[in-house]
Amino acid sequence: MAVYKRGQKGIFYMNFTINGVRVFRSTGKFTKKEAKLIEAVEKKKMMEESKLSPQERTSKLLLSDAIDQTYEGKWKNNKDGNGTYARALKLVDFMGNITLDQINEDIVHELIMKLEARKVQPSTANRYLATLKTILRFKRQPWDYIKLRKERNGRIRVITKAEESIIVGLLRNAEQTGKKTYYTEAADLMEVLVDTGMRLSELLNLTYADISFCSNLISIWINKGERPRSIPMTKRVRVIMEERQQISSVKPFSITIHETERAWQWIRAEIGLVGDKEFVIHALRHTCASRLVNAGIDLYVVKEWLGHSSIQITERYAHLNPVKLVHAVEVLEQ
Repeated sequence: MAVYKRGQKGIFYMNFTINGVRVFRSTGKFTKKEAKLIEAVEKKKMMEESKLSPQERTSKLLLSDAIDQTYEGKWKNNKDGNGTYARALKLVDFMGNITLDQINEDIVHELIMKLEARKVQPSTANRYLATLKTILRFKRQPWDYIKLRKERNGRIRVITKAEESIIVGLLRNAEQTGKKTYYTEAADLMEVLVDTGMRLSELLNLTYADISFCSNLISIWINKGERPRSIPMTKRVRVIMEERQQISSVKPFSITIHETERAWQWIRAEIGLVGDKEFVIHALRHTCASRLVNAGIDLYVVKEWLGHSSIQITERYAHLNPVKLVHAVEVLEQ
């Protein structure tokens, strides 16, 4: 019997097989007539799906199911996999839990309108769009109609040599004026960030197992772009790393990200730059890139040094080197 009553509540269950696939679950109905209708609908649906190609079958997936499958197959082991998953689930809030074949240019346009209505920055909107593209690509659905929004290039804040000297000096002398002891450690950290261009999280997670004093290299295995790289140490960085190894043989820095931020906020107040929104710790990474470019280092070398995902990101620093422009004007003068 394909439909039969089961349990004390008398709910009807359906039990049938189509093309080798067995269906055994509750119909949610208490009368045989209603249960037979549910069974007929389910059989028809399965018969129609059996005629579809794998890609067509996938197109009938709900967005939430596609997100779960993309997480398991692609994002789960990524550094920011959970963050990407959370952002993907917000797509369901914006777009509804629609099937993949319902997603088209009009739906994406509506998504963009909703994001803009919430005053979402273009860069943030692009992360939502890129996440949606990844889901569709992973499930082999059309995605090339999704175009990222144009982002405005922000100001690249570079720390001058004079500012660097003031920052490090204030932090080194802070303990003498009753400030936290970790301010001195923050001074070492700032110098290493300037000379290596590492992201703050990369340096805070660094261990001495990742540092080779023989080859003079720092190896970064876990990072934002999932691109391991090695960076040579300047003399200043090497001295700092060797001295700090006397404090801890496991990690160069024990300061937390919150302590680092507090030290930086104190610096901003001390030198009167609280109103400079670009005067952030990440500016130290910009500073390293700027100094490399101004020294005439090839952009592709800078790309590998910083671990950028593409040369387009590195090209943001190209205008910081005026040497080529000076040469161009000399040609014109001739």
